[in-house]
Amino acid sequence: MDAELAFAIVIGIISLSAFVVLVVMEILNIFSSNRWFCDKVGWHLTPDGIGFDGCSFTGICPRCGEKVLQDSQGNWF
Repeated sequence: MDAELAFAIVIGIISLSAFVVLVVMEILNIFSSNRWFCDKVGWHLTPDGIGFDGCSFTGICPRCGEKVLQDSQGNWF
């Protein structure tokens, strides 16, 4: 087996593994009530009540209770 082919296979396996880990983390983020995602990763849930302060959309994360803002891509931080 060529060294280039072996290298490509290893890189492919690593990329697939990273993708699977991120998908599992996103699924856990959606269905988990654990504050770890808010505190360590910064992934907040969509607030129930969304307000507008004149500059950006704001709300309260239902999981951790912190005030969150929406960025230009629709994510809450």
